[in-house]
Amino acid sequence: MKLVSRRAGLVALALILIGLGRVAAGDKQRDELEQLRQALPACGAFEQWLVDFGYLPPDFDALPAFPYPQDLLEVPQLGRSRRLTAAEWPDQRRRLADRVEDYLLGHAPPAPGNTRAVVEEKKREAGRETWTIRLEFGPEHAAKLHCWLWLPLHFQRQPTPVFLVDNTNYTEFAREALDQGRFLICVYNATDPAYRADKKDESEAYKDLFGKFDWSEFRRRGWSASRAVDWLRTLDFVARDQIYIGGHSRSAKQALACAAFDERIAGVIASSPGSGGSLHFRFCDQYYYGESAERLTSVFPLWVLPKVRFFAGRENKLPADMHFVYALIAPRPVLMSTAINDSVESTWAVEQMYQSIAPIWELLGARGNLALRYRPGQHHPDAATCSAHSRFLALCSEGKSPAEAFPWQPYHPWNYEAWARQNPVPAPPCPRAQSREDARQLIGWLLGDGPAYAPVKTAFGAGESDEAAKVLNRSGSDHLRCRFGDLNGDFYYPSNHPPSAGSQTVVSETRLPTIIWLAPLHCSTGYTPGYRTGDVPYLHFARAGFLVLAFDPIATGSRQEERRDFYHQYPAWSLMGRMVLDARHAIDAALANPDADAKRISLVGFGMGGMVAALTAAIDERVSAAVSASGFTPFHGDTDAAGTGGLRRWSHLYGWLPRLGGFVGQEASAPVDVPEILAAIAPRPMLVIAPALDWRHPQARVAQAVAAAQAVNGQPEAASQLQLYSPACLAEFNNDIQSHITRFLKGR
Repeated sequence: MKLVSRRAGLVALALILIGLGRVAAGDKQRDELEQLRQALPACGAFEQWLVDFGYLPPDFDALPAFPYPQDLLEVPQLGRSRRLTAAEWPDQRRRLADRVEDYLLGHAPPAPGNTRAVVEEKKREAGRETWTIRLEFGPEHAAKLHCWLWLPLHFQRQPTPVFLVDNTNYTEFAREALDQGRFLICVYNATDPAYRADKKDESEAYKDLFGKFDWSEFRRRGWSASRAVDWLRTLDFVARDQIYIGGHSRSAKQALACAAFDERIAGVIASSPGSGGSLHFRFCDQYYYGESAERLTSVFPLWVLPKVRFFAGRENKLPADMHFVYALIAPRPVLMSTAINDSVESTWAVEQMYQSIAPIWELLGARGNLALRYRPGQHHPDAATCSAHSRFLALCSEGKSPAEAFPWQPYHPWNYEAWARQNPVPAPPCPRAQSREDARQLIGWLLGDGPAYAPVKTAFGAGESDEAAKVLNRSGSDHLRCRFGDLNGDFYYPSNHPPSAGSQTVVSETRLPTIIWLAPLHCSTGYTPGYRTGDVPYLHFARAGFLVLAFDPIATGSRQEERRDFYHQYPAWSLMGRMVLDARHAIDAALANPDADAKRISLVGFGMGGMVAALTAAIDERVSAAVSASGFTPFHGDTDAAGTGGLRRWSHLYGWLPRLGGFVGQEASAPVDVPEILAAIAPRPMLVIAPALDWRHPQARVAQAVAAAQAVNGQPEAASQLQLYSPACLAEFNNDIQSHITRFLKGR
């Protein structure tokens, strides 16, 4: 009896401990949710979704960090990883589909299996025959979805491919093929209200008809497209295995969602789907001025599974990302279609997507089925793009390779391993920075062997054309264009201080404190932000009384083509070396402007620009003050296990500082680190901004680097000039941060 009682007591104790563990876990998750609410803008739809489904954030400490997109062809085995075989892909695909449902798009009901069609009308219009069809399906056929089938006049009623799209705007993608009698077009009415305000998305009416599913709007609309496929495959004049789907922007997102879960779809045109489409959430947050997980789920809270919002500021913890969706479509033909100057996307980020999924098509023996096409200009597809999309459909229907017609031609080619094999790195000038001069020499070594700095002349009134400025969304008409060296720039003035005439003598009292704005890696429009949480920075600072000089960093805006051949022209240099040289030439331009106060030239950088600001200020004494926001993590200790991307991000991912790649795995051996770089700026004022929810640059690590730099300075007065600001926000450049910078610079 005692033994039984003891066992019962142990079982009871175990159950109590398990219960306490669950309570503790629940409390921790509720605390995480409350912290998220405090850090992010309020979102009523998200709060309602939480009520409806009872979800809580995951235990982030228990989730592995993936600063880079997960390798979908790598699986663990006996403590190691190995590559998948093609025979194993179907099982892997099922696992990926589960992750996509759990974390990205939500769960949909099974196919109803009873789709029927009612022909409401047949008529001839605009050189085609149009059928209006009402699809009925689900319990008691209560779900209704209208479709419009377009057939060429004099159609021969032979099996013909179909292009499926959710609105008439993008029927243009197949119009050439339709006019040639090679394709039919089917429009299904499960589209975003932005496209068809006069015809409401009919899938909204049956979202709860099939039970309680957490499907996102794109999953629901993609599932609805599959109901059109149900019907199309019953028609004897439709080629049943040649039904393609496509769209543009939000329309393309739902096309991807459909194809991912419906293997009857033969291929996809994904035109500028952006965030939640052709961009990893890891690579489209505010660090890149992209449409972040936070913004997407704030403005369009139900487009993707709202669970994505849990990972705002923790995108590296997402168990699935958008390359999972593309992977579900492999090996079918896909055309990724992107505009070079479209803020919805980024050429660098799109290329990261392509490179993360291309090995899957290659494994499955269909590398030629994945294609990427760039187009000039902004978001809206032009006539040449529509024609190219028709060509893609024609090629696919003939069994030809779209990749041959649209070959891989990246703007950001980079292979660190290939570079390292061909470019032996010389030994650093000293093993470790022991002085300011050591630090500066080592920074020069780190930046590589490029053209030496030499002052450049500035031509005021020259620069980019009106047409280029329009494409790049330059803000404000009262700026002064200039060209310094081989770069275009723009000076933005306070409204009460117009540019001085060339012959006018400017007294020192009226000269303006000057900021050189150093932008992040925002490819589409360069120094002009795309998606942003605050004011346009250069306009904010101009309104605050500063003269601001802005220019596009290499690889962005007007300078994307320059990036393409950079390492062919300068194999021993670095992109960061070029950016620092450009910043020094921008100082030349600022000093040439008679309205600028030569004693108050400040560098302000965010993201990539934050690193440029720190490195430039360290080696150029003309900088009177500098600001680095989300600009760096200390090199020492930034290992692959840190969850930040490690030291290898600067060498392997971005290619900004290739010479750091030799220290991956032995990070503490890097001859110079952030504390020495910051100390080299002293005693000039330096502001470091480290947001709380910046996984690339953990706040505690940045604070340690600042404290170490202050200790290097030794003198209390110099140490006080180095300040740290730690706002409770994401890695972003919001108005609070911009205002703090303004106060910091004006107080110096």
